[in-house]
Amino acid sequence: MSREGKRRHTRDNASSKPDPLGDRQYVSQHLSEEKLRRQSQEQLLQSQRLEALGTLVGGIAHDFNNILNVISGHVSLMERWRESPERFMKSFEAVKKATERGAGTAKQLLTFARKVEVVTESVRMEEVIDELVVFLKGTFPEKIVFRVEIGPDIPAISADSNQIHQALLNLCLNARDAIPNSGTINIVVKNVGPGILKGHSREAEAGRYVQVAVSDTGSGMDSETLSHIFEPFFTTKANGRGTGLGLSVVFGIMKAHNGFIDVESKAGMGTSFSLYFPALPQPAEVPPRKKVRTEIPKGHGELILVIEDEEPLRDFLKTVLEESGYRVILESDGIKGLQTYREEMDEINLVLLDMGLPRMSGNEVLEELVLLNAHVKVISASGYIEPEVKSGAFDIGALDFLPKPYMIEDLLVKIHDVLQAGSAPSM
Repeated sequence: MSREGKRRHTRDNASSKPDPLGDRQYVSQHLSEEKLRRQSQEQLLQSQRLEALGTLVGGIAHDFNNILNVISGHVSLMERWRESPERFMKSFEAVKKATERGAGTAKQLLTFARKVEVVTESVRMEEVIDELVVFLKGTFPEKIVFRVEIGPDIPAISADSNQIHQALLNLCLNARDAIPNSGTINIVVKNVGPGILKGHSREAEAGRYVQVAVSDTGSGMDSETLSHIFEPFFTTKANGRGTGLGLSVVFGIMKAHNGFIDVESKAGMGTSFSLYFPALPQPAEVPPRKKVRTEIPKGHGELILVIEDEEPLRDFLKTVLEESGYRVILESDGIKGLQTYREEMDEINLVLLDMGLPRMSGNEVLEELVLLNAHVKVISASGYIEPEVKSGAFDIGALDFLPKPYMIEDLLVKIHDVLQAGSAPSM
């Protein structure tokens, strides 16, 4: 019997003649069904992401407005406190933290809104949860309290962190909706050993897992509701409040990660979901930490061509780079940038290229730069681009990528490292 539940020998019994196309037809059909299944899963995940974003948009707008208010308020104070270094630095730190908070919120939005991009890597669950809770605290009502408990010696898991974010977000959204007035969402992470998953399979019972339990003090569910919660489009919410895709997406994500999900709930007593992810083997020894740079590298008169369409950002980059020992040429679009590079390519040491340019895309400009000089050194920069576009930039010839918003230290370190990666002779 095949994995699709079809008996391969049925057709063979019907005729003794060999069927040269039979196996190929079966394989073709199987691949088509698998492709349709994956497309359906991707559409389901994307639909649920949009639903989640719609649910959170009011809280997100509120959070961003608060961030902007903090920044604008402290900028005004910095103007007043120019002669008071202590007060000036206090406002400076507040602006810096608010900017980091805004960048973190934007990062979460992109994680939840982007199309499915499966990137399996070693993931620390405590880091995923810390980042998620910071985001949710800024968007959920203040009446809901988060309590997080991380157990000792939590091993890493092999996972797509974007999908883990999505699964935990879905559970937290359901918990929020189940809390009528005020209440608590508890997130507990444990390292559990063999025997914890009795009733699933012998292999599951023998394995080690990272357990993530998300529980709430909400209204709970009766046994009838509980029996349907993982069915696609099943929902107990009012019209317009949900599509019923959230828990079916969680179930699919756990299956894709070879994990398991258990749920306990009782009407009026809250709900608890437990996610079990297979643990990676603990490393025999901790790898040495990377050396932390104690000084920000400076330039020595190298010429940098900045192609950036945002005028305030161009001016900022010119100031920062010149103060750091570089010479700078600014251009506002790809066509002007290419013309300048043709004229000054013997002098230009590096190109800082924005990917979201008018008139020509960043990758189109990059292709032309490589044609002009196969050794051109380019750092591409963007607030967000599709993963395949970013990958394409590296394939064309970009040496590094700078995600916006970036800190001055990150900008200068990347420029220094790319310039030190060998000479770039002109053609």
